[in-house]
Amino acid sequence: MIIYGRKTVQSTIKSGKFDCPNCRRQESYQLKNYQLYFHIFFIPLLKIKELGDELNCFFCNSTYVPGSVLSSHEYDTRNRLGNTSQEENSTIGLVPCDFGKRIGAFVIDLALLYALNFILIYYIQSGLGFIPLIGFAYFMLCDFLLKGSSVGKLALSIKTVDYNEGKSVLPFYTILRNLIKGLCVFFPFIYLASLLNQDKRALHDLAAQTMVVDK
Repeated sequence: MIIYGRKTVQSTIKSGKFDCPNCRRQESYQLKNYQLYFHIFFIPLLKIKELGDELNCFFCNSTYVPGSVLSSHEYDTRNRLGNTSQEENSTIGLVPCDFGKRIGAFVIDLALLYALNFILIYYIQSGLGFIPLIGFAYFMLCDFLLKGSSVGKLALSIKTVDYNEGKSVLPFYTILRNLIKGLCVFFPFIYLASLLNQDKRALHDLAAQTMVVDK
């Protein structure tokens, strides 16, 4: 039996002194960070997302949003609890790429995959059964090694980023995104879902909280 699921991991970022509103005097504090991980047998393996920070008063154990009791010099981390909301962060600096660019990038990548498949046919006498496996491996490697791009995306200067923070996609969501993308290949019309929202996000983007943007 395999025990798996999600687990919140806590770590202390720093400690110091601050003016505690509850104690009404200077007290010691601990600034803690929380992250959600996928675990197997309670061992955290893949980071799913950042949950945020909180500040605890050592004396009265009150909990505060860090940005409300510390100066910007003491606490300047963005995109975390207490600074900007997820809604405010969701589109900061992100401009969705044109749908035509996505199609063009996919056509380039698909051409490479079929070329690879024909090489396999020639050398090991096997057919199109390799395409789904090769495709999944190809897009996974590209996402990790090229940081959200593929050969097609590089050619057209687009990349995949985290929708909420505009940063690189976390490993957990990279895997989820490519699994769903692989399933959508068998039902191509699902890709048209990206035309139904202003951010041009396909089903695998919505599930993995990602967005394809211009570089």
